[in-house]
Amino acid sequence: MKNILFRTVAAVLVSGQCSAFAQDLAAGEKLYQGSCRACHGPSAQGMASFPKLSGKPAELLVERLQTYREGEKVGPNSALMIPHATKLTDEDIENIAAYITTSFP
Repeated sequence: MKNILFRTVAAVLVSGQCSAFAQDLAAGEKLYQGSCRACHGPSAQGMASFPKLSGKPAELLVERLQTYREGEKVGPNSALMIPHATKLTDEDIENIAAYITTSFP
């Protein structure tokens, strides 16, 4: 966990951007619309017990998805998020975060 956070912070500091990857917003949109939208809503405003993602910093979204990907429980929806996140690459995570923060500030 600390290693992932360190890598994320280091990437931000070194690149001066959100990530070490050049984000692909189209790829992020495809991933969001195909998987995230069903629970987090068409505008990332959240639905029912699923949290709002719009307005969150990209770094938080990246850290949270990486935590889920590692199988770590974060909150009551962890059992639902972990299976989705385990399929994501670092680049997928960066693309999703970039799409959300760009499209739903």
